Amino acid sequence: MTGSQEIFPVERIRPTLHDVRALDDFRKRFRIDPYRIRRMQYGLYRMFEPQQHAMARLGPEAEQRAYEHFDTIPLHLSSRHDSQVDGSTKLVLQAHDGARWEAVLMRAFTGRTSVCISTQVGCQAGCPFCATARMGLKRNLSTAEVLEQVLIAGRLAKEEGRRLRNVVFMGMGEPLDNESVLFESIERLAADDGCAFPLRRLLVSTVGVPDAMCRLIDRFPGIHMALSLHSAKPELRNRLVPWNRRHGWDELRGALAYVAARHNQHRHQGPVMVEHILVDGMNDSREDAEALIQYVRGLRVHVNLIPYNPIPGGPPWLPTPRPHRDHFANWLREAGIFTTIRYSLGSDIQAACGQLAQS
Repeated sequence: MTGSQEIFPVERIRPTLHDVRALDDFRKRFRIDPYRIRRMQYGLYRMFEPQQHAMARLGPEAEQRAYEHFDTIPLHLSSRHDSQVDGSTKLVLQAHDGARWEAVLMRAFTGRTSVCISTQVGCQAGCPFCATARMGLKRNLSTAEVLEQVLIAGRLAKEEGRRLRNVVFMGMGEPLDNESVLFESIERLAADDGCAFPLRRLLVSTVGVPDAMCRLIDRFPGIHMALSLHSAKPELRNRLVPWNRRHGWDELRGALAYVAARHNQHRHQGPVMVEHILVDGMNDSREDAEALIQYVRGLRVHVNLIPYNPIPGGPPWLPTPRPHRDHFANWLREAGIFTTIRYSLGSDIQAACGQLAQS
């Protein structure tokens, strides 16, 4: 893992059904018809069937061998918390070792259903406005633990007559700090024998790991990426995103420019997103807006402004008042920058941006 201490996922005695190599070895060892494997994968990934239902597609003998060979319950849904004010549900997941993390099923008023998933238990980026960062980094999630979040969300959506449309890596942890698992997870989500999500339906949000950002867009052209910038002033960003001290300011700008250029080359890809949380009196002045305008000048970007969501035990900050927030957005728009304001879901259940931890 580039530029960070690697904290491995919990070791497993048996592989899971998400381990493509182990599944192929299993097929060869027991001479199972490849068609039955494909049927099982179709049920698991496309139909969002529970694993026991998908495994029944293997036939009685192969199904029994699969139960003996694979870990069929890599994690379970510990609890769910449904918002009373918007269409979001916080999912609390638990693994064999007792580790817990959260994902969020989001139902937009437009009818679009998305899931925000985690890649780590905790995070070492150190952002003071984020409940996850206050935990520190406990461990990385495995590929199976990442994928199961999507499958659980997909099953819940299916039960409601909905179709899971988008997957966003915006939950707990820094995705590019668990790079190998992130890449493996994206491959399974996009594969024909996986969930078959078009890459344009996947979004990875990062605080900025320059080399890994470039590797991600090179390996998965068409995927969407968001940079959690939060300030275009280097010293202020060091305070808001302590990870920023790990690399040069120009290095991050260069990676953003590279990703933006790659976005331009793909016909299905919109502008790269730049996220900017707004904290009253801290990073919401005209000077802050001008710094951001200069930082993204010449790049095709979409600035997404995020009202600060208070967290238990967090700093005594307040979100920028709505009138001033609108002024900030208009300053950017007047400079020709495509700018939106995020409507955060799940704030009443501690599931909005920056609020995920361990319930």
